[in-house]
Amino acid sequence: MSTLPIEYIRMSRMFREVVEGKEIVSFEVPTHKFFARNEIPYLSMVLDYDVRKLENMISDMKYGRVVVEKMWAIRLDSELFRENKKVLLPDLGSNHIDGNIESVENGHVINIDVNGIKSLVRVAVFDRQSFKEVIIIRRPPLPALVRYAAFI
Repeated sequence: MSTLPIEYIRMSRMFREVVEGKEIVSFEVPTHKFFARNEIPYLSMVLDYDVRKLENMISDMKYGRVVVEKMWAIRLDSELFRENKKVLLPDLGSNHIDGNIESVENGHVINIDVNGIKSLVRVAVFDRQSFKEVIIIRRPPLPALVRYAAFI
């Protein structure tokens, strides 16, 4: 009896939200293990990989080749075990994006402005001994934190 391989990249629901009087398009981020298709551009941007190549590498995880592992995605304005609020990130393809890069010890931080909203999302990459740690931080409203380990 055979089993079907697990698909790690999935389509997720899209949302329109108003932040500081401006409308942005966001997507729902799965809480762990699985990736929304719209998350891949975030990872591609900070890991310096082509989007298609990174998608293929993540899809190969169904054969046991772990490349990027999502540790967790949590909303910072909810109680961890009592509430299950959706983690939303702005879609990089549907919004006007601008930003800048800051150097920090053992890595760098990218501040992303979305539709004129300054530093709505920050993406930090830290070089560890055997992997790169990627952290995506979304500021209020709907503050969230997403953490990955990239073995690239």
